Amino acid sequence: MSGKKWLFMFALTVFSVLLLCAGFSILVDPFGVFGDPLFDWYSYNETNNPRTAKLAYLEKHHGEYDSYVIGSSSAASLDPNELNAYTGARFYNLFVYGCDTKDYCDFASYILGHYEVKNLILNIGINEANTYDEGEDSYTGRMHARATDRSELFFYLSYALANPRYAVEKLISRAKDTDVPQVFDVFDAPTGTYDKRLRDVEQIGDLKRYEAAHGADFAVSPETAGLPYIEECAASVAMIRDLCREKGVNLTVIASPVYIAQWEAYDEGTLSAYKTALANETDYYDFSLTPISYDSRYFYDATHFRNAVGSMILAEIFGNDEVWRPEPFGTLVTAQNCAGYLDSLFQSPPVPEESDHTASLPVLMYHHFAENPENDMTISPEVFREQIKALADAGYRAVDTADLIAYVRRGIELPEKPVLITMDDGYLSNYEIAWGILEEYGMKATIFPIGSTFGNREFYKDTEYPIKPHFDFDEAREMLASGVIDIQSHTYDMHAWPPFEEDNPGARSDMLPLDGESEEAYAAAVRSDLETYDAIRKREFGEDFRALAYPSGLFTDYTEILVHGAGIEVTFSTEAGKNTLVKGLAQTLYALRRYTVTNDTTPDELLGWLEP
Repeated sequence: MSGKKWLFMFALTVFSVLLLCAGFSILVDPFGVFGDPLFDWYSYNETNNPRTAKLAYLEKHHGEYDSYVIGSSSAASLDPNELNAYTGARFYNLFVYGCDTKDYCDFASYILGHYEVKNLILNIGINEANTYDEGEDSYTGRMHARATDRSELFFYLSYALANPRYAVEKLISRAKDTDVPQVFDVFDAPTGTYDKRLRDVEQIGDLKRYEAAHGADFAVSPETAGLPYIEECAASVAMIRDLCREKGVNLTVIASPVYIAQWEAYDEGTLSAYKTALANETDYYDFSLTPISYDSRYFYDATHFRNAVGSMILAEIFGNDEVWRPEPFGTLVTAQNCAGYLDSLFQSPPVPEESDHTASLPVLMYHHFAENPENDMTISPEVFREQIKALADAGYRAVDTADLIAYVRRGIELPEKPVLITMDDGYLSNYEIAWGILEEYGMKATIFPIGSTFGNREFYKDTEYPIKPHFDFDEAREMLASGVIDIQSHTYDMHAWPPFEEDNPGARSDMLPLDGESEEAYAAAVRSDLETYDAIRKREFGEDFRALAYPSGLFTDYTEILVHGAGIEVTFSTEAGKNTLVKGLAQTLYALRRYTVTNDTTPDELLGWLEP
């Protein structure tokens, strides 16, 4: 073979390999820049690089939106669905991580120049004045060419010829994908927000436990360089302001909440200069330092506030008093009031007392009552009366799950010494014995009946196996009407007794997945059970369930996601211990601990559990 022919064949081979690699990258499209023709998996693409993938997503879907949120990753907690409810608009959250105000200008300029836009929310934190125009060299940090003055041809060509490992990683991740968010797909594509379902079922009421698990996330090093890009940050805000005025777009600027350690990393003079520079360009709602800044439970880490805090922010801006927030919370800062506001903020910082926004809640768990207890879980009427009398004499006041929800969501205070009394399974003895004793001492309780055994007096379901009798719907309605008893869920049929289920090998004794059960099958089973029981409750009692006690106290994080996704606001475990409820944080109503009361529990021991 001649040298020229060899060279031609070599060049052709190289070209063919490049063409093959380009085709592979375009088809799999790990950054979403080519429309993701194979998977349409933008939760993955946006995790790889939200700058490219979000604009590519909007190129296909911008007709579904007319309003946008722009900001860094802290803006992710501003929920488009809540914004839509407040404004009647159609919001998309265009936040991206690792960005600066130069990126904000690029995004604002592009969407205002190419899409129909009615509202723009700009979320500004403290770190925005720490960096500016840092560059976009990497595939994972590059801005989409359509939002810059860079060559689109070079942009698309560079992603087509990107290292094939990016496409291979996407294929591998696809095989591992589940409904639960994982490290490779942390976005919710239709809203543009983070998918925080998994993080938001974490138990966070116990502050010591939360800090032990996440202490490193809240460590902030003192800043020695101050905020070197205050001028550039303010100029970017001014540019976005002018663009909105030119296009007739309603602009709202939010200074986002920060954890106290981040706030204290800067000196007063630097922070004042930054806040003043912003106020000189536009009015803004300042939530930077409020009472929640002093409690890490309101944050995922030092710079990212929780979704629940995003709800508080929107409630404050739109005047929704059904959502709790501390006092003070948020100030509309203008050029005229900025100096006085900052003087007040630094002279009298809003340091809260923990008792202002938290409540300790003990929960007691009972089951069956009988004159001659056959085991510790069965309690005699005499012992139960002694226990309830001891609670009443000690000043404890019984609450129900509606009271807990009202405290957390709306800030309606609980009694000074609250206690929640619960009873599992739905035995007839709750109706015949416990109800009257509770009423006698001015107490109340929440009962969690198993739906499939409601009203079964003699036998287990459709068998000849004898069981302890359970109360029926008429008896439940009597108890509900008294105001002494509340009825909630112990699942419809996920607390079966396997030895009595010979004809049903798939019977569940708890809400854990069965061995070898797929995620899809498990989710379908849980949803079906919840929907079945909820339909029965609506038919019999005219309202939805709001609470569920996990059978045997067993559940997974995915169980919690499914249960709360179905509208259940309060769940209970069987782990012993008191609970701390935190105003504004619905997660503190999840997997509440309960003390198991037995026939051997003395009044003194019972009261000892409840002491602070």
